[in-house]
Amino acid sequence: RGMVYLSAGGGCTIYSKRGNRFSRFPELEKRLCSAFPRRDLVLDGEIVAFDDDGRVSFWDLMHGEGILGYVAFDLLWYRGRDLRTLPLLERNKRLTRLIPEQDGTLCSVLVIEEHGQELFEAVCGSDLEGIVAKRGADAYNLRTRWLKIKNPTYSQAERRRELFDRWGSRDEPQTIASG
Repeated sequence: RGMVYLSAGGGCTIYSKRGNRFSRFPELEKRLCSAFPRRDLVLDGEIVAFDDDGRVSFWDLMHGEGILGYVAFDLLWYRGRDLRTLPLLERNKRLTRLIPEQDGTLCSVLVIEEHGQELFEAVCGSDLEGIVAKRGADAYNLRTRWLKIKNPTYSQAERRRELFDRWGSRDEPQTIASG
């Protein structure tokens, strides 16, 4: 998980949800600055690595391989305004308007308001990790947990818990590999 801080002056910094600066993603930071020229904003999202087939790969992220990208799922600050008190659906509408053509560096999450069962079945059939749910009327609160519905047969789940236990961090896997 990564919080992206972009300044109108052209700076971009990515922090963990605990406030630690990620120093191993300078190329991704550069590409995010290019995607949002002269924008002052804060995003909440996920740093991902794509394998040669364009699929998200946890192991490529851990080993500093693949092509890095950022999946934005929330817009927290824009044009000097704190948006965290707005409902999630309103923040998502604003985020969708801001994101340029999705080119692999940056994309937003797909928001589905109905048919969750069908979505979950499609996710499992595509060997993806799972889906995440939150009430659309909710304001942003870092302590509010999203409902994570995990694919029980997800192939990249193997050995992850062991890896996180060894490094002492279950929710910030991107901090354990040097790149």
